[in-house]
Amino acid sequence: MPSYLVLARKYRPARFSEVIGQNHVTKTLMNALVSGRVAHAFLFCGVRGVGKTTIARILAKALNCSGRQPSDPEPCNKCLSCQEINRGASIDVQEIDGASNTSVDNIREINENLRYPPASSPYRVIIIDEVHMISVNAFNALLKTLEEPPAHAKFIFATTESHKVPATINSRCQRFNFRTISLREIISGMAAILEKEGIKASEEALALIAREAQGSFRDALSLLDQVAAFGSTRITEEDVLAALGISGRASFSKLARAIIERRADEALLILHKLFQDGSDPEQFLLDFIHYMRNMLMVKTLPQSSQTEGILDAPQSELSELEELASLTSAEQLQLFFSLLLKSEGEIRRSLDPWIFLEMTVLRAIHAPDVVDLKELLQRIDGQMGRASTRPPQNYVERRPVPQRSQPSVPGTSYEIEATHKGPQEHTETDAQGGFTITGIMPVASGPPDEVWLELRNRLAANGCDRFIVSLMEHGSLISYGPKKVEIGFHKAFYSKEFESRLQNKAEVKEIFNEFFGGAQIKVLNLTSETTLASPQPYDVPSDGQSDLDRALKSEALENPITKAVLAEFDDAAIEDIRIIAPKG
Repeated sequence: MPSYLVLARKYRPARFSEVIGQNHVTKTLMNALVSGRVAHAFLFCGVRGVGKTTIARILAKALNCSGRQPSDPEPCNKCLSCQEINRGASIDVQEIDGASNTSVDNIREINENLRYPPASSPYRVIIIDEVHMISVNAFNALLKTLEEPPAHAKFIFATTESHKVPATINSRCQRFNFRTISLREIISGMAAILEKEGIKASEEALALIAREAQGSFRDALSLLDQVAAFGSTRITEEDVLAALGISGRASFSKLARAIIERRADEALLILHKLFQDGSDPEQFLLDFIHYMRNMLMVKTLPQSSQTEGILDAPQSELSELEELASLTSAEQLQLFFSLLLKSEGEIRRSLDPWIFLEMTVLRAIHAPDVVDLKELLQRIDGQMGRASTRPPQNYVERRPVPQRSQPSVPGTSYEIEATHKGPQEHTETDAQGGFTITGIMPVASGPPDEVWLELRNRLAANGCDRFIVSLMEHGSLISYGPKKVEIGFHKAFYSKEFESRLQNKAEVKEIFNEFFGGAQIKVLNLTSETTLASPQPYDVPSDGQSDLDRALKSEALENPITKAVLAEFDDAAIEDIRIIAPKG
């Protein structure tokens, strides 16, 4: 019985034009061959099975081909040199496995052989695969030869881990980064090979194989060999699922629908069936993450962009993804995707991956709905009644307020009287939507020290209580806002006297209310100033909070926006309030 030659070897590219998915590499090398500007050393980097060693052999054939015309970069594959390289029997092209030739002695042997000219070809080509496996000392032994090689020597290095190649080697080579092969390129490549083999296959079956290959065309052909042996002359999606032991796309769509529609029972039944079929939970989670990623792309990208290689899904699957994506929002899909992606690393450490996968799916099903921030702010604004500040049926008449004797805060004050036009019945709607403004007065603004000085000057100009003006020289304005004002004194006598006069002197109280817009005034007792480098001017009781801290936190809790946000979410509570920068 003759030995079987696997598809990956039987259909290995022999010319640059036959290489799939590496046009940026082949075009550069072909132009270099035609122009005669071929470097002495190349470094091919990329994942497995993307054509690094294949292109290295084609380049070696093109360099030593005796039947190639100068204007044609392709090797003829007919001359003696090309045939010897194809058979792996060329004396002048030496292919070395870096994993098994790692010592300095191996590199020394290469250096010695390079001293002699090639036997029957223009160049002696050294191809070292997995070059990153060579030891540091071996790399150092190669440096001199690589920097000043003989005219007849060419080096081609291939590696899957380019970060392990020393920078001294990297800088002496022309580096090419090989791309992973796209899903469509793998499918079209396999379809062409199957046509030559006389085997038929559905697009869904080839798409499954291409996804399992993960960008490696050689892996795709190895899997295709396995599936072809299972399905004989026709390959179906069921053959691929059975031969490779993977989960079908139908399971992904059913599970995604169950998560979006919040049906936990159906999701658990799907996972139980996968468990009985012997599916690998880790691989299933990876494939499902990829499926959810495609769904998120369909939801996010415009329709015209979905065929430009961003989605690695066949056309038959796009309509299904579009239908599922229309059932939810992009924000909700991002939440599902982040939950699954976080679980991908944790499932490997789990003692029971299937139970972990079930809990992950249940967590996604019971995840809260994502609310758009713009919509949330609009709802909060509605609760705060901002929409009711412009009643359509009110007529507003403005007239200047008579000037008072004391100096005023810069700006003009107005009295506003609202006259309601139309029926005068006071319905519930009128009580909620209507309003009456009796006066608008500007409030103080600026640094607390300047505001405190301005208030003291106003009291002094009014002349109503000269003693309170003297008391204010011993105090300071700690903080002020639309609802609360805090004034501090370092001695209890001053604070008590100030508070007493503020409460008992009607004219003084009126000035304070007018100046601060009717905000609540709180008088604090401050400790004595110290000579320490970091004085603590506020009383700090056993709970560690000063009067100022409590005042700031209380003001934050009473803020209308805070209350509106708490009302928007069920069972919401504030666990902690942190003061980032104290006022004043």
